[in-house]
Amino acid sequence: MPTVAINPEALLRVLIIEDYEEDALLLQRHLARAGYKVDARRIETAAELKAALEEPAAWDLVIADYTLPTFGARDALKLIQKSGIDLPFIIVSGTIDEVSAVNAMRAGAHDYVLKGHLERLLPAIERELADSARRQERLRTEAELRLAQQRFSATFNQAAVGMAHTSIEGRFLLVNQRLAGMLGEPIDKLLALQLRDFLLASERELDRTIHAELISGGRSGYRVERTLIRHDGSTFPAQLTASLLKPDGHLHPTVLWVVEDISARKAAEKETTELMTRLINSERLAAAGRMANTLAHEINNPLEALTNIFYLLQTHEDLPTQSREMVEIAAREIERVGHITRSTLSFYRKLPGRTIDLRTMLEEVVQLFQSRARQHNVKINTRYADDTSSVHYDPALRQVFANLVGNALEAMEGRSGSITVRARLAGGFAAVTVSDTGHGIDQANLQSIFEPFFTTKGERGTGLGLWVTRGIVEEQGGTLRLRSCISGKRGTTIRIRLPISAPAKIIPALL
Repeated sequence: MPTVAINPEALLRVLIIEDYEEDALLLQRHLARAGYKVDARRIETAAELKAALEEPAAWDLVIADYTLPTFGARDALKLIQKSGIDLPFIIVSGTIDEVSAVNAMRAGAHDYVLKGHLERLLPAIERELADSARRQERLRTEAELRLAQQRFSATFNQAAVGMAHTSIEGRFLLVNQRLAGMLGEPIDKLLALQLRDFLLASERELDRTIHAELISGGRSGYRVERTLIRHDGSTFPAQLTASLLKPDGHLHPTVLWVVEDISARKAAEKETTELMTRLINSERLAAAGRMANTLAHEINNPLEALTNIFYLLQTHEDLPTQSREMVEIAAREIERVGHITRSTLSFYRKLPGRTIDLRTMLEEVVQLFQSRARQHNVKINTRYADDTSSVHYDPALRQVFANLVGNALEAMEGRSGSITVRARLAGGFAAVTVSDTGHGIDQANLQSIFEPFFTTKGERGTGLGLWVTRGIVEEQGGTLRLRSCISGKRGTTIRIRLPISAPAKIIPALL
């Protein structure tokens, strides 16, 4: 019964290990009659076989006689196995017995055929060529799978973000090095934990509903921002992206997590928010400045009329002494209000004007608050060095001292106590200190106490007093320092240092 090749006219490269050339030619003829285009080479030694195996073109088949004088099938089989080349190996011999054939098959030969029964050769060749093709395909598939696994491992473990595969319940199945570093735990320990173990307790149940939708197929993924806890107890903001993976076959679905540390982004957002807050405050300040400018203009006209009235009253010689003193006090305060309005109009512009000696300025401020202090059972103590009458400053400083004494009085409302105002000259500077025995300033507020619109007085305060105070002091070339305590020896002390000969400054107007 004739045998038909699987692939007629296919080129079949065959190594024939045979010492009789006639037998090798018979084998080639037998293959050619089956439809193969044969490219055969007869070899008799191990050196010839080794050289043939090293050639670039691949061989399809080896047919070997079992026994040669110096080189047989068993030796050839060992050499081919050592080379690592997968070649169908068929023994064709007229002398092999059944025991030797079985031993050869156990050693790695694929089949054997007796020379007297060559009708079995072609089916054996076709079967082994098909098996070899399947083995080669499997090897290629395994190589591609290994390559894919290597690429996945490299991508997974070298990713710039944390990645993990978890069960649908949240148990870690696979964790990359980046996520282990974020959480501060080695990978082997993470595999015994769940992702929720690293969430804040208050956030562990927030995603229960959307996670259930993910597992049920209601959504393909979701993204949330949560706070994660490291092994050392520190926390960091993270963006978590979850995706459901449904593998083929009977494997259970898993969840792929991508974890990104967003600390830098949050810091940038906070900085942007703070910048916007400062811009808003700047705009509020500019608006307040424009409003103050308008009010100062409106106040100037009635102030001018009042100033003239008090001036005329002072010219009356028949006024009683007490009335004259009250008129003089009122005239000075009207003058101070006028100065405040003029200062408001030119707050950022240094304008030339009259000066007042430091002692007189302080005495006028203290006199202004004495009545209010007595009402609140607060005593105002003053200690002025004699030489403080010899230094003169812009009357704008009167507003500074008035703000400080007024704040000290407010700090002691509802409790008795004392305010001490000191002044002295030393080292080319005038030092003025205003201290009180009030409730003090909380440490949390000290950093913001001089910011515009910051106030601890609620609706009673504008948040501009201390900010304006420091601005006037610095405009005069001076410095302002504050010290406060809310326990033990409570109270607040503010110390101002002013140069005795302050250089004139011109600051661009903002109003």
